[in-house]
Amino acid sequence: MAGTTQQSPPAPPTADIYTFSIDAEGAVTDLTRLSMPTMWPGDEQAAALATWRFAAGAPAKGCRLDLTPTTVALSEASPAKLFEIIALQGRQAPPAVSEALSKRGDCHKQPVRRPQIVVYPDLRAFDNTSIAPAWAGIQYGIDANGAVRDVTIVARHGEAAFADTAAASVAESRFLSGSPRTACYAVFSASARATPARPRPELKAYKRPGDTCEVTREALNIPEAKMYPPAYAARKVPGWAILRFDVAPWGAVGNIEVLASQPSDAFGAAARNLVANARPNPPASGYRGCLVPVIYAIPDAVEGDS
Repeated sequence: MAGTTQQSPPAPPTADIYTFSIDAEGAVTDLTRLSMPTMWPGDEQAAALATWRFAAGAPAKGCRLDLTPTTVALSEASPAKLFEIIALQGRQAPPAVSEALSKRGDCHKQPVRRPQIVVYPDLRAFDNTSIAPAWAGIQYGIDANGAVRDVTIVARHGEAAFADTAAASVAESRFLSGSPRTACYAVFSASARATPARPRPELKAYKRPGDTCEVTREALNIPEAKMYPPAYAARKVPGWAILRFDVAPWGAVGNIEVLASQPSDAFGAAARNLVANARPNPPASGYRGCLVPVIYAIPDAVEGDS
């Protein structure tokens, strides 16, 4: 993993295995991660898989995907791959990736060339247009007078116009005078479009004989900090989970069951943690068989948001 120091050779890579279904619209549902290789500790692969789309009209169950990781030393990684990591992970990208790009030239040596005029591209037309949004990695040099030279699109994804617009803005920027620099870089990314939310079944379908819970959402006293699964939030994947639980007379929540979650079991796990930290005020007899939906929604973008 970028940014870490290995004291001994890593263990042989193991497969990252997922099972899933495809609904009538071609969307991925019932996504479950069966393994968790140490090389891929997060949910980035699962979140990407949740955005996939297959041909409509051909639902399927029991699909399986095996991903086998490979390792490449940062010193041997191509600039295109390094740009891709920064573009997709943004501020979460390991600092070692940026350092590897910086070592390919002298742009970041001291004293740093300070900008005089920075021209930012207007890329709003490319936001929210694709579940795999456009991005571009731009490389350039700076001459002694501060003019930007040799602007090159090293790597890009999506519409060519996105990368062209970004490169044109970089070329218009200027820096204060100083020693010439080479292999400076900039990365631009468009905002992803949210995937459609999957339909939820009615709660009454999960009702069991003997359930005596009439708790309201407000009475659950769910903590203010609600954790959205980070990898799914980054890719704008909405989800939901339906939970069943009991509440003891003293307010402790127990017997939590995730009855359903879509499009991934990650939303069920997040909802379980959320409900486990709730502190309801029950009657003396407690509650039995409480049913609640926990919905993870992507808010609409607001003009000026970054």
